[in-house]
Amino acid sequence: MSAGLIALGVVVAGVGDLQGSLALWLSGFVVATGGIKQMQVMICHNCAHDMVFEQRELNLRVGRLISGVLMLKPFDIYKKEHALHHSSKTLLTDDDDTLSYLQGVVGLKPSDSTAVMWVKLVTTALSPLVMLRSAWGRLKATVTAPNRPVSAFTLIFWATTALLAAAVGHFELFVMAWVVPVFAGYHISTTFRLAAEHTWPSIDVLERRGIDFICESTTGVFIGEALRIPEGAGGVRRWAHIGLWLIKMLGFHLFIRLFVMVGDTPCHDFHHRRPRSKDWPNYVTARERDRIDGSQPFPSNYTDHWGYINAVTTNFRNFQQALPYYANRFAPSKGF
Repeated sequence: MSAGLIALGVVVAGVGDLQGSLALWLSGFVVATGGIKQMQVMICHNCAHDMVFEQRELNLRVGRLISGVLMLKPFDIYKKEHALHHSSKTLLTDDDDTLSYLQGVVGLKPSDSTAVMWVKLVTTALSPLVMLRSAWGRLKATVTAPNRPVSAFTLIFWATTALLAAAVGHFELFVMAWVVPVFAGYHISTTFRLAAEHTWPSIDVLERRGIDFICESTTGVFIGEALRIPEGAGGVRRWAHIGLWLIKMLGFHLFIRLFVMVGDTPCHDFHHRRPRSKDWPNYVTARERDRIDGSQPFPSNYTDHWGYINAVTTNFRNFQQALPYYANRFAPSKGF
């Protein structure tokens, strides 16, 4: 599925570039980026958990291959850092790569207003300068990666592909249909995604970092919204509400699901509760079964948020409430 989306998106973006159609290129860009992100969060991510294949070595090889072809963070580094992300002792601390990104790259501070946080998030996601820094960082990480054979494979693959594209006279096509989604698209999608990935529990839960911390630091983020028709609305008004709801569902919400909240990311809370579940490909039904069964032995059941903007705004407000927790633990130079 992920590979198919990538291929379809690259072809559509390529055709759009050749025909000079911005709309067609943008459609391909969105689909290709969504496929790339889905490949990372569904396959590469679960390879890091040794869950895609029975053999640990095969998970390593496939994870390294995907990371190389897409020039992601070197897989061996990602695997090590991701283990810290799943530890209740380090999640939402400086050792957590998600919080480090939101603070270090996006510049979020719990002392910011929600409006300022949103401005920082959007400007970081869409900034060409930050995209270039991100691309340079990925290239630098590849060059300096401790696994030299994988580093060499990645550099040779990209150099060969670029030279072949130039040799056949389609280097621009290569850049627009492949390089831009891999680097710019991935950066935009990842930045918006990380703002929805985790939330902040109350300070006492942050302090204890017990089993309740696992429950309350991650929620379901489902993309869509309920159809609400005012009571007593007449025919024209009723259909106007239905039409607006359809536009939002098939426009904004569908875009978010395809481009930002891809794969199992709406059910990321299931992954943190059941990180070793072999039912990860069926994340939606697996989460629902676990919810119905009471999600034992966790002290509280799943929490849902509907709509990306609603979920992120809630996360930002929770981050604000966590200001005393961070202010008491980190130096003033952190800017809390």
